[in-house]
Amino acid sequence: MPFRSDPADHQLLIEELIEIFRKEGFRILGADGVAGIPRAKIMRNDGYGDQRGKTPDVHAFDPKRHRYIIGEAKTGKGDLETEHALTQYNVFLDQFDPSSGKQALLYIILPPSIIPEFNTLITHYIHREYWESIILVSSTTWDEEHSG
Repeated sequence: MPFRSDPADHQLLIEELIEIFRKEGFRILGADGVAGIPRAKIMRNDGYGDQRGKTPDVHAFDPKRHRYIIGEAKTGKGDLETEHALTQYNVFLDQFDPSSGKQALLYIILPPSIIPEFNTLITHYIHREYWESIILVSSTTWDEEHSG
């Protein structure tokens, strides 16, 4: 049976990502399970995986770059290469601002120890033209004991 991600670990990564977004000056539009922030809206799926829309962990807007920001937290405990996760990456990278046409940036926060694995996954599963829109964030609060 594959590892199931611990919801508490996942939530800690979401909250760390929100703090990073706030420091960057991003306006938080929605988040999953964070008090005082509405839930992010479902994003349209234009033909990937299960064909269903996906809701990101965090949705924000960068007023400096006039770009939407999508944040996703992955613990690495069986949540990197599932059909659901692969569909999420494609759906989130296929979001564009209707007024400017700019592609959203996808921030993915990960425990430091799984960044090499995720880099390999990106080159294998994600189209090359999307790579520059993916920003990997190494968690600074992740305790490696979680990875057991």
